[in-house]
Amino acid sequence: MRNERGSNIRHIFLIPLSLLLLIPFYIAVINAFKTREDILANPFSMSIGNLTLDNFLRSAVTPSFNIFKAYWTSILITSVSVVLLILLCSMMSFVFARVQNRFLSICYLLLLSGLMIPPQVILIPLVKVLAKLGLMFTPQGLILYNIGFYVPFTVFIFVGFIRTLSRELDESAKIDGASQLTIFWRILFPLLRPATASAVIFLSLWIWNDFVNPVIILGSTKSYTVTTGIFQAVGQYSTNWEDVFALVVLASAPIFVLYLFMQKQFIAGLTEGSLKG
Repeated sequence: MRNERGSNIRHIFLIPLSLLLLIPFYIAVINAFKTREDILANPFSMSIGNLTLDNFLRSAVTPSFNIFKAYWTSILITSVSVVLLILLCSMMSFVFARVQNRFLSICYLLLLSGLMIPPQVILIPLVKVLAKLGLMFTPQGLILYNIGFYVPFTVFIFVGFIRTLSRELDESAKIDGASQLTIFWRILFPLLRPATASAVIFLSLWIWNDFVNPVIILGSTKSYTVTTGIFQAVGQYSTNWEDVFALVVLASAPIFVLYLFMQKQFIAGLTEGSLKG
């Protein structure tokens, strides 16, 4: 009885909160299909008969911005960064979680201290390092930055999840003659699906929506991501709200689709301890 009452109280609190958080999403989506006059008259209204696709057709491809080119650059940078982070950090986390060693424990704590470093603090040394390596104004430089900056967070997720897995799995595999590499890839890594989904969702969202680092690292080259391309196309003082809302929807659509496909694994990762320290 007490559990049911607590559940009802949570629902009473969470339902209005969810509706409140959906308001910006509703405004962006509905106004992306409206004319400027309708947006200025009432941004909350939804007149089915007056909705139009002209905003998307007009703003998706212009002389200064091509959404398909921006998609390709953002998908390339995001996918390569996330895949490399998952591969490197999952193996690194296996060592941190399974090997009992004071030196590795200190290394793990030092690595986690990177979570407390704001990205703006390292921009100047980052530019100098990438310039020395000849990677400034290239997608490869941005990918290298993403890998270096998000390693602490990704390791934090995987270590917490691996520690919830029984060591008897490792010991049984060792008895059968399996190497450490085989134990990880064939036994443990398939069990890391919830943690991997959580990491993929967070990393994809952050890298896809990143604005400051692509602006600085890619510069004013022909390569632009979705966020930097929209900024260049719309401008800082634009009042073409119909184009702004259409571009916002186009920029958000891939991440929204990714979450729909991975939401079950993502929720499992949250509930099964993938975010535990």
